[in-house]
Amino acid sequence: MSHEAVHELKSRDGAEALKALAIAAKSSDQFLRRTAVEVIGHHPRGRELQAIILVALADTSGYVVRTACDVVARWKLVEAHDRVQALLGDPSATTRESALRALSSIWVNQDFPLVFGIYNDDPEIVVRREAASVLRYRATAANWQLLFDTFRLDELARHRSRACELAEAFSGAEILPVLSDLAEDVDGHVRKAASRAVQTISKKA
Repeated sequence: MSHEAVHELKSRDGAEALKALAIAAKSSDQFLRRTAVEVIGHHPRGRELQAIILVALADTSGYVVRTACDVVARWKLVEAHDRVQALLGDPSATTRESALRALSSIWVNQDFPLVFGIYNDDPEIVVRREAASVLRYRATAANWQLLFDTFRLDELARHRSRACELAEAFSGAEILPVLSDLAEDVDGHVRKAASRAVQTISKKA
């Protein structure tokens, strides 16, 4: 089966199309497997092949695994949670990054310590950035202070800006002295975010 033939199955709704996709997902060609997983993720009846996506998360090919992560994120496939979480320790930084994006879509509060550890310790900056993005998106009243205290000291300006966003969303007037320091940051985006947070908090106070 060719890649073109697999892609054409996306617009076919019958049982035969699903059967063909299932067969393609078991191909010896990793790229054909990847294509099949991608098409399953977009197919109107793709969720009937959920088991194939779960298996694909443990595929020997990183291409297949990352595409399966994309499907998990699109479907918000909570059944994949533990398998996705396991991928956060994958040797490939690109796969860890994909797993973080997928985990964000099926997040449980117990994921916070693990992702926070990745943000602090992962050797690849792209993975740290993705972890920070997930943490910011999933911040709560219970953990925002820890994130703020860490982000505001980060060497990456984007993360210092996120600290300001967290303060704006969760804090009260007690944070204003720290935001005043950030309002004088060397990075213009951080200064702007800090000033906006100061204005918002001041109005609420």
